[in-house]
Amino acid sequence: MAGPETYGLISLLPALVAIGLTLTTRQVLLSLFAGIWLGATIIVGYNPVAGAARALEFVVSNVTATWNMKLLLFTFLVGAMLGMIFLSGGMSALATRIADRIRTRKGAELGTAGLGMLIFVDSYASTMITGSVMRPITDQFDISREKLAYILDSTTSPTASVAVVSTWLGFEVGLIQQQFEALGITADPFVMFLQSIPFRFYSLLAMALVFVVILTDWDFGPMQTAERRAEETGKVLRDDADPLIETQEDDIVTPEHVDPEWWYFAAPIVALVGMTAFSLLYTGGLTLDAVFGADSLGALSNALVDAISNASTANAILWASFTGAATILTILVGHARIGLEPISDAIFEGFKMVMFPVAVLSLAWSIGAVSQAMGVGPFIVGIAEGVISAAMLPAIIFVAAVVISFSIGTSWGTMGILFPVAIPLAFNLGAPLPSAIGAILTGALFGDHCSPISDTTVLSSMFAASDHVDHVNTQIPYAVLAGLIATLLFLASGYGLPAFPALAIGLVLLVGGAYVFSEHVDLGRVTVYDTDGDLGVSDD
Repeated sequence: MAGPETYGLISLLPALVAIGLTLTTRQVLLSLFAGIWLGATIIVGYNPVAGAARALEFVVSNVTATWNMKLLLFTFLVGAMLGMIFLSGGMSALATRIADRIRTRKGAELGTAGLGMLIFVDSYASTMITGSVMRPITDQFDISREKLAYILDSTTSPTASVAVVSTWLGFEVGLIQQQFEALGITADPFVMFLQSIPFRFYSLLAMALVFVVILTDWDFGPMQTAERRAEETGKVLRDDADPLIETQEDDIVTPEHVDPEWWYFAAPIVALVGMTAFSLLYTGGLTLDAVFGADSLGALSNALVDAISNASTANAILWASFTGAATILTILVGHARIGLEPISDAIFEGFKMVMFPVAVLSLAWSIGAVSQAMGVGPFIVGIAEGVISAAMLPAIIFVAAVVISFSIGTSWGTMGILFPVAIPLAFNLGAPLPSAIGAILTGALFGDHCSPISDTTVLSSMFAASDHVDHVNTQIPYAVLAGLIATLLFLASGYGLPAFPALAIGLVLLVGGAYVFSEHVDLGRVTVYDTDGDLGVSDD
């Protein structure tokens, strides 16, 4: 083949097959590898044996990529840290303190959403920490695991994606800077990042919808069924559900001589977050001279922004996870007086907690690489170019980002695919750059939320201990509602409606849509995939 663009419509097949098999068979790993094998077979000229060999090469090359290896090691270290925190009893102690202050289901749901947004430095760490801390509390109030997974997924990543200090910032600003340099644009990339935030229509509406649903109890679609089951029967999981993990106190037992303290949990988490922030600045080249030698607050702000923009995100979160693990290890040995053998067992249990998502992440990256090798991005954008105008461009970019991120299961990969194509297109057509950039960044998140092969979706299912397919099924209606409204807002903004009035209109539409679907459209008993995993619409 001459190039990836020549695969055309066929380039969608690997991702679609993987997604379809995942939803219909509930066998995530086999489905993902089937998609990888199909794409590799097409690439090598439809030879299935050579395709199998090429598929393994895709997996090996992605797992051994430096950034990916560091992310996997980060995940294992966080798993080890959580295993040791469980051994210390610190998570239970903190959950008890929080539970003493939470009196209602709404309080538990609001606490989950608030904690997910509070740990904004990294979406992975936020999902892991918030899910682990709040799951016992939400179980106590009979909140379905599907609802917990939805709250995690719709607060952690959207918050990190718009935060001005996070692991997402360096990546996003770096993409903007790369295109500005190539196009000769003199605007400051970080300022453009800030200007794009009001245009992150889906991200902002997705976060708002979480609070609308919590405060009004306007659940709809399969989530309504899940919440009704949990409230009426106390079953936080449906019968025959297959949660990604079951992290219970019986798995890792705190020694009898230990008196658990809440700060056993807080100390490693503070170390994790603090080291993440420090490492982002350090790897970005921030020096003491730049901090203390700044002659104004603006100069200091610019130095901080430059450092975060140039930071090595992979190194930062890796160092942070090691620091968090080392902190709790020190506490266990020095303060809790726990022996090395139970500590080693707890670390191993922590590794087991994250083993499955590590496998899913590895295969999700690989199928994303297959899709990119077959030219999914250029194909989708090429279709959009046939109907483009400057006014319609933001909406078209948004839809393209949604389709691509849904297909390859990674928002960051989608951003990397679209920026080199969409930003020059927007610049040449005279379309507003903040709107175009916002469309890429938030569209990538929308598709990511709907895709069962997304890393963040998998992590949300994992740390909510939810059935993964159930999480996808229950979250899609909420994501689609926010996404459809976001599409309308991008169309309106393209024709001149400012961002903030658009957001106000979007919020009204969001509240109205949630009310209508919850109170007047009976979707509560309808599921897209039945309990056997068969595709179709069923009424329980």
